[in-house]
Amino acid sequence: MWLPLSFFLLGSAWAVTSPVASAPDDDYHLASIWCAQGDKDQACADTGLDPRKFVIAAGAVNSAFCFATKPDVTGDCTFSEVNSTEMILTDRVNNIQQLYPGGYYSVMSVFVGTDIEKSIYLMRLFSVFMVSALMAVLIRVVPNGIRQATLIAIAVTFIPLGMFLVASTNPSGWAISGTLFFFAFGLALLYRRSWRQPGTWLTAMALCVSALMAMSSRVDSAAFLSMTAVAVFALAGGRRIIGHVPASVLLVMLAVAGAVTYFMVTPIQASGELGTSEQTSNLLLTNLVEFPYLVQGIVGGWPLGWNDTPLPSFISVIGLLVIGAIAYVGLSHLWVNKVVALTVTFIAFIGFPLVFMQTQGIAVGEVVQSRYLLPLFAVFIAVVMIPARVKKPIEIQRAPAIVIMLGLWISSSLAIWTNAHRYSSAAADSSNGVNNLFSADIVWSYGPPLFLTITVAVLVGGVFVAGVLSGSASRENKITR
Repeated sequence: MWLPLSFFLLGSAWAVTSPVASAPDDDYHLASIWCAQGDKDQACADTGLDPRKFVIAAGAVNSAFCFATKPDVTGDCTFSEVNSTEMILTDRVNNIQQLYPGGYYSVMSVFVGTDIEKSIYLMRLFSVFMVSALMAVLIRVVPNGIRQATLIAIAVTFIPLGMFLVASTNPSGWAISGTLFFFAFGLALLYRRSWRQPGTWLTAMALCVSALMAMSSRVDSAAFLSMTAVAVFALAGGRRIIGHVPASVLLVMLAVAGAVTYFMVTPIQASGELGTSEQTSNLLLTNLVEFPYLVQGIVGGWPLGWNDTPLPSFISVIGLLVIGAIAYVGLSHLWVNKVVALTVTFIAFIGFPLVFMQTQGIAVGEVVQSRYLLPLFAVFIAVVMIPARVKKPIEIQRAPAIVIMLGLWISSSLAIWTNAHRYSSAAADSSNGVNNLFSADIVWSYGPPLFLTITVAVLVGGVFVAGVLSGSASRENKITR
């Protein structure tokens, strides 16, 4: 249980190092959470006006505007906003615009209370808890090879962008984790021997929860379920699919539900409205060669928050080197089914955004962000590390495993330090930044002192990445002379 516990503590540290509304488009997401249950006293009310608007608690909408895209403004500016009793008009809410499926908002609305800050931090911690709980189930019931592949995918693709999103009130956190766990539990279910075993039912339940998380959070992650199911079937092979009809039917049903969700919730009605480029072959070729920009953004090259918290270049460089090392190890173990699954996930990973950008006239760097691609990228890395025999993981030689572990640990520690630094008083006084960051008082109401938070994050981050890599580290280093 050290792995899910350390992940929960690390995610909790991320949750309290950012003020209210620090995730991208949180004015929309928080307003949608506050109105997910319709009219609610002191939270949300439908005005009945035309065009339609809602009256929403100001603190759930305005908190981000005092610091978003203003890196020299600290998180303490949210104090007056979250304590305001004012209600304001807005149409930036999912009840009107219907840009997202809505299930995520409905679940999080359970935590809406009169204390806005407390409500939001409870939502963040619940999201981290959900991922940690699924990780605990994964470790308990999934074959060792699938388990290790999934854990490695989490370690190398969630740091740092995924960790920030999981510990936020942005639906992308559920989209990323739900899609990856759907792959892991779906493949594991096809390897269960009997439905009379409690582990089989637990795997099936975890599969359904993962699918619901993905399809209720974002429309693109709902579509990703279908592509992920194809990769699962490709890895399992025809004999296993036919021999496990109930599991196969359940996977198909969930994949179809994801596809239906995607086509029912269509936020973009007209082509070419989002971008500024002409939809020519030049745009396609340019986006193809610039696509690695989005990949490096996943591992630290894309700013956190409202794209106003750039991370040190060290993090993205280490992230890319780790991805390369993992790819080298995983691609050394290929067979026909795995090649097919890799092809499917790779084409989906680059094809889905390229087609979307082409039809909308979008160039790389506009509109499409790295976080949109993270769900499929995590699945791709998991497929890379799937072994031929699922009971035994692909081994990584001890020395490279230690180097990877140290790189991820340093990146994790540096990323959360940078995120906390941006919102602490250090952001406004760079000359005294380090001293201010480790002061005893945090600049928003909830959370322990930053010194304690960062210390815990550094320690449990080391425990998590060490635990993940130790499960695949070879006990022998083979040296050829």
